[in-house]
Amino acid sequence: STWGHSACLFFFASSSPYGHLPIPTVHFHKHWNPSPAQKGHVKVFFGQGPGRKIRRTKRLEKARKCFPRPAKSLKPVVRCPSQRYNIRTRAGKGFTRAELKAAGIKNHRYARSIGISCDPRRKNRSQESIEVNSQRLKTYLERIVIFPRGARPSRAEMEASGFRIPKKNPVPAPAATGRKALAPEKPRKLTEDEKKRHVFGFLRKIQRDQRSIAKRIKRKAHKDAKAEKAAKKA
Repeated sequence: STWGHSACLFFFASSSPYGHLPIPTVHFHKHWNPSPAQKGHVKVFFGQGPGRKIRRTKRLEKARKCFPRPAKSLKPVVRCPSQRYNIRTRAGKGFTRAELKAAGIKNHRYARSIGISCDPRRKNRSQESIEVNSQRLKTYLERIVIFPRGARPSRAEMEASGFRIPKKNPVPAPAATGRKALAPEKPRKLTEDEKKRHVFGFLRKIQRDQRSIAKRIKRKAHKDAKAEKAAKKA
């Protein structure tokens, strides 16, 4: 009957979902076009492909303008932080003053003027890093050709100084990263001397000595002054 059909419709419309099911609240209202009726919150990124080409063209143009100077400054080779990633190497922010001094460079201002990045806040934690990065600087200084400042050299002057100019694309090749210099050592058997050595205790001793060196110097000076005073009395 008509009454029974309408009653069934009313029952299904007013009843809640069975059990702990989510209430359907799906609204397919995408505001594509910014207008009084739509806010236009949908963002699309169709310029990723052309953007790559634009950025690459700008990099090449920048390299051509600063030629024969390298487009990027020379960076050191450093270890990644934390115990998890310290087996990996990457390009650092700048060379330390100890590395510049070992390579025979006057100061950080001169280094920056010839395309070498410097970071006075960075510290060398091992002799190995000083040797690797100083050798990297020496190799760079052997290959680089320095022209008078403020004057763009002509093609004849560059060829006379031994600088080779590429014919097609005058863009200098990026400097070698030199990360193979810090390649991990291949597995080998321990020597008898290495088996007897207690590495952990040795490192802890160095850390303690480094931490308490000021106190020990002060204590020694106080002891020497006391002994000198006692000798004068005697």
